[in-house]
Amino acid sequence: MKKTKVQSSLCLPRSVSLLSCGVLRYRRKMRSPSVRRCVSLCLFVFVGVFFFFNSTFQQPISPKLEAFAPGKIGELCKSDGGGQKRIMFIETSGEKCLRPRQACAIESAARTNPDMTVYVYMAKERPPGRPEMDRGEGLERRCETMQILESFTNVYFIRDSLPKHLVDTPLESLYFNGNMKNSQYALQHISDAVRVALLYKHGGIYLDLDVVVLRSLRCLRNTAGHTFILGESSIENGFMAFDRGHKLLKFFMRWMQRSYKPNERSVIGPNGLSRAFQMLCNHPSTVISDSAFDFKCHDNVNLRLHNKTAFHPITYFEQNRFYAENFDENELDTFNQSYSVHVYGSGHGAHVPETSLYAFMANQFCPSTYDLHLEGVYDF
Repeated sequence: MKKTKVQSSLCLPRSVSLLSCGVLRYRRKMRSPSVRRCVSLCLFVFVGVFFFFNSTFQQPISPKLEAFAPGKIGELCKSDGGGQKRIMFIETSGEKCLRPRQACAIESAARTNPDMTVYVYMAKERPPGRPEMDRGEGLERRCETMQILESFTNVYFIRDSLPKHLVDTPLESLYFNGNMKNSQYALQHISDAVRVALLYKHGGIYLDLDVVVLRSLRCLRNTAGHTFILGESSIENGFMAFDRGHKLLKFFMRWMQRSYKPNERSVIGPNGLSRAFQMLCNHPSTVISDSAFDFKCHDNVNLRLHNKTAFHPITYFEQNRFYAENFDENELDTFNQSYSVHVYGSGHGAHVPETSLYAFMANQFCPSTYDLHLEGVYDF
């Protein structure tokens, strides 16, 4: 009988047998000293090139850019122990979550002022009137921003009816008699009125939600900032620091009550604050040439007025500088004497390139908020 040679792969499919043989040949080949030396050399070259390009050719961050950060930027004044302890923001939409750029303002205040308490007053219901912006990048409300801010031990959210804070002030009748509620600018006027009432009742520092805070604000007392709005000199009500019960605030509220015009957007905002200052301090102009000037007003009222550099270093007409594709690091010199930077409605939905000045400030002063943009969670 003719004998047949039994193959080792008798019980395996031919494809598996060929694969097994190929693996065996590969293993035998890899045992070759010359091949192993070649593989080791390739790995060595790859690792060397990787570290070479990531160390030798990587541009180190300049000292100016590195120093532009909380705790490194340097302070402009020191608190005498009697400074403010409260920072306040007001969100009037009635929505349950914030926009990323609003969250950036709050985070920057919390990071640069860890010794102060940040209160965010959020409307429980949407006030009457129309919002100023509702479309564009960075305008989507994201609850992830709330989770970020709630992780800060010095940030508190207060959700209630905003008009109730007008009770027991000269502004109570102005709202509840219907004049303010029926205005097409009711949403803006309620915000303007409530911020003054809260400062009068509690004292502290009020900030708009379209700022980036750069430094400690603790030392600021009874002060506001001068700026130019649409070419006109004005005292901006987007940054105010006052002691509880300050007489200028009471005078301002009484002036609001008498002079309120429901069809004028800023009648009880910057225009009204400027007018109240001129009357109480007997000073015809709000323009100052010094970095700050102390006014002695009627009824022993003291007020320090800062020039635009303190809170509005980039003017309304220059706001495109925030959104340019690239910026020169020397632009940071603009903020050498600034406590905060006003971003004018945070661009009303303007695109923020990741290499822009606004993006750089966000990355430095509200990194937790901005990181979620970089991770693709939302648009900043």
